[in-house]
Amino acid sequence: MPQERFPSTGSTNLRIGAAVARIEGLYAALRTTGPGIRRDRLLAELEEAARRLAAMTGAAAQGHGTAPAQSRRGRRRALAARGAAWIIARTGRR
Repeated sequence: MPQERFPSTGSTNLRIGAAVARIEGLYAALRTTGPGIRRDRLLAELEEAARRLAAMTGAAAQGHGTAPAQSRRGRRRALAARGAAWIIARTGRR
């Protein structure tokens, strides 16, 4: 009987962790950068990274929250989604 291949929860968590790390790195670079073209580019990259994180965690890009999860991983995903929505709202160009 062939076993079906499903992406493991661990790989999803690794992708979410990598997305959060990317956001943290961009934010750290943004804090040390003065006004100018580089800062604008970092803001755009930060917004895009937040959108990817929001898509990964299932959060709406408009900032709507998700229902609290019962598991620790679920709560972490919900917190990541909320953080991504905050970044998008804060850096979004209207």
